[in-house]
Amino acid sequence: MLLLLKTGLRANELVGVQVNDIKWEESTMLVRNTKGYKQRYFPLSPTMKDALSRYISIRGSIVACNALFVTVDDTPLTKRQVQSRIHDYGEQPGIKDVRLSPHTFRRTFAKMIVKNGAGIFELQQILGHTTFDMVRTYINLFTDDVKEQHRKFSPLNTLKKRN
Repeated sequence: MLLLLKTGLRANELVGVQVNDIKWEESTMLVRNTKGYKQRYFPLSPTMKDALSRYISIRGSIVACNALFVTVDDTPLTKRQVQSRIHDYGEQPGIKDVRLSPHTFRRTFAKMIVKNGAGIFELQQILGHTTFDMVRTYINLFTDDVKEQHRKFSPLNTLKKRN
């Protein structure tokens, strides 16, 4: 879940990550885009590298498959299994009124990086979209945030202070 929140990956992209896609020395991770058949690299923060390192030490480095995320039977985790686990993990503490899915992490990621100053071009590249259509959808999800920022930074606020 931490990797989903850090990267905004699609569930299909997450389950497609291989152990050798992690470039430890470069602090990057290769991700193959399942929709556009393109690949992109994600920077890995020290926190994310540490979490991945701990996960691999628990998972074991000698596993029959090269998938990063595997089941207890050493088979690659599937998209459906990721969806199911996230849903179950959210229900355990009693989270209500929130869709419990990998895509929720993707939307949360998009919202957080935009709030932290990323532009639409960066968002498009990071999310792996070839057009602005989907990026526009994400931006429209934040309409209330945009309204609040507009109220907060409106030029009329400056004029009002001068009078």
